[in-house]
Amino acid sequence: MDSMTPKNNKATPEFPPNLIAAKVSKGGPNAVTQENLKKLDESIVASLGAQYLDWVEADLIRLYEALGGIEGDADIESASVRHFRKIVHDIRGMGGTFEYDLVTTIADQVHRLVHAFEAFGPEQVLTLRVHVDALKVVVAERLNGDGGARGREVLAGLQKIYQKYV
Repeated sequence: MDSMTPKNNKATPEFPPNLIAAKVSKGGPNAVTQENLKKLDESIVASLGAQYLDWVEADLIRLYEALGGIEGDADIESASVRHFRKIVHDIRGMGGTFEYDLVTTIADQVHRLVHAFEAFGPEQVLTLRVHVDALKVVVAERLNGDGGARGREVLAGLQKIYQKYV
């Protein structure tokens, strides 16, 4: 009986072979295991680490440009503010992946600040600029991880400003 022969007036479905399963090792050194996936992930991150610095430096340029676009723009939902938030979101999401945890921490503070502000006046823009400047310092000085003593110093100063709004 072929797959199109009625069986109680219903066709029997025919499924294609599972090609992915046929390609995956079920044992041995190249088998798909959590350990091998972790090694592969670490290898990819290591090979892209230098590129991350180029990416985040480009993002910082875009962030400064976006910040310039919100100066004098009191509307919290304006296109310029949404653009700024998107860039901050991207920076925040990638820092920890490439062992720049301080970048993620500062970008998270910026993200929270933007959402805490009810409007954007000169004081709010200056507050964001100080945080973006701090991100630039972290990247320029290659303060990976938590940034050590220098990172704690940068973060302590930002925390004082951050506490004023959040």
